[in-house]
Amino acid sequence: MTLVSAPAGYGKSILTSCWLETSDSPGAWLSLDEQDNDLRQFLFGFLAAVQSLFPEAGREAQAMVSAPNLPALQVLYTVLINDLDRIEEDFILVLDDFHAIHEDSVHAFLREVLRHPPQPMHLVLISRKDPFLPISTLRARDQVTEVRTHDLRFTESEAKVFLKITLGDRFEDTTALELSKKTEGWVTGLRLAVLAMSGPHNRMRKLLDLKGTTPYVLDYLITEVLDAQSPIIRRYLLRSSILDRFCAPLCEVLCGADCKAGESGINGAQFIKRLQKENLFQTSLDSENRWFRYHHLFQSLLRSRLKRQASAEDMAGFHSRASQWFEGEGLVGEAVQHALDGGDIIAAARLMEKNRQSMLNSNRWFFFERRLPKFPDSVIQKRPELLLAQVWVHYYHNGFALMPPILDAVESLLGDDPEEQPLYGEVDLFRGVISYMQGDGPNSLKY
Repeated sequence: MTLVSAPAGYGKSILTSCWLETSDSPGAWLSLDEQDNDLRQFLFGFLAAVQSLFPEAGREAQAMVSAPNLPALQVLYTVLINDLDRIEEDFILVLDDFHAIHEDSVHAFLREVLRHPPQPMHLVLISRKDPFLPISTLRARDQVTEVRTHDLRFTESEAKVFLKITLGDRFEDTTALELSKKTEGWVTGLRLAVLAMSGPHNRMRKLLDLKGTTPYVLDYLITEVLDAQSPIIRRYLLRSSILDRFCAPLCEVLCGADCKAGESGINGAQFIKRLQKENLFQTSLDSENRWFRYHHLFQSLLRSRLKRQASAEDMAGFHSRASQWFEGEGLVGEAVQHALDGGDIIAAARLMEKNRQSMLNSNRWFFFERRLPKFPDSVIQKRPELLLAQVWVHYYHNGFALMPPILDAVESLLGDDPEEQPLYGEVDLFRGVISYMQGDGPNSLKY
């Protein structure tokens, strides 16, 4: 196992994702459904990542994870390890932002995996703090390689080499020392400094004379980088920062239609090519180079600047555009999230209702478990389909005692509309299930 432990802004980072590579494959990226840390959700993402390269792997374990009730941890662990051991090619599994996982069940599962790890798998954990795993035991067995903050920080000599490569002879030896101190060796800070110094010579002098903490220096650098861009590139950079991942068509939806008089417009593909050409902190998320994301620190700085410049109405409009685009692409989770981020609770609720049956039919009830708490109770209590989504979540957690008052609330909202008749059937289904669990066979059969 490799443990990479670093604060925000250090090293390569892929938010809430599994990244897999083999000797013959460029790798594959997928979302872990926006940091839902439930064991079942974690295992769905874990298996989906493995199956993106080895489609037949983990089928038996996947069937167990998809069942209404998870088996005992030891059983699940044994089945999964046996499935992974049958893979005939070595691979690397990267779990990024591991510090965001707080579920004891996930930590317990990984502790079991690390006791007898599958032979083909090399596990990499990227975290801002030490995980709740037996690190000392793994050290004693020589089974862990640790990469800490000091390993990721540039030394003065490394900073000098970096600046020599990127700037040629345009700096003095003392510049590397000063920049290294001001950025505390952060590669991101040094790269921002290089971009900022690509303009007039006095920018370099102003930067070297700058006082203040590292966050202040970075805020200054992002200002200099943005000021060096054309107005339309600045617009693309700032607006696309609301996205955790972006592609050319989505960038066009956010930015391309708003060219002002006299501006020469560009499309989303041209914008992304510009990012790649100037190395503006973007990372490709797939082998087709369709999806990208920003470095977390760069994205954070851009978002901060956008919030200062854009009105609340403008921000809501950006999120609304993003939500509509994601909905059109069938990416419901991101569509709902952007509707919520834009403050349009009703639009988010309608998206949940519109996609409720498809989510349940694909056994993704945890989609609702993750998102329903983000809605005000006053909204949920007026919408029967959201109430029924709550019922399904309770059902999968065996919370039968919590279901009757919600079913009563659903019935109180339903009328004679023919489109609502299936919802009556759903209510009856659950009343029958509750009766059955209470040992009332005749009443169950009636429902």
